[in-house]
Amino acid sequence: MAERLKNCWEIKNCGRQKAGPKVGELGECVSSSQGLGHSCWAIAGTLCGGVVQGTFSEKGAACMQCGVYKLYHRVVGTEGNRVLAEFPEEHKRYVVILASRPK
Repeated sequence: MAERLKNCWEIKNCGRQKAGPKVGELGECVSSSQGLGHSCWAIAGTLCGGVVQGTFSEKGAACMQCGVYKLYHRVVGTEGNRVLAEFPEEHKRYVVILASRPK
């Protein structure tokens, strides 16, 4: 049986997930509060490298170098197909986010 796909906060050990040790200091990460632990690059407000990140267009280059992106991106990620299969509701939210981006 395959290992469970970890959320971004588990991989990055940021402590900003719901009830995490850094929530009091930094707040709950939008990835956690929106249930997007395998799609964090798509949303603004994640904390990467100790800095709150902006929109995808502002943080995109950094995200493309991140291990979470390389694992879970639906096209280029090594586990992208598993995210589709195991987290269909998250993927639906991800698609809505992508569709709402300015062209």
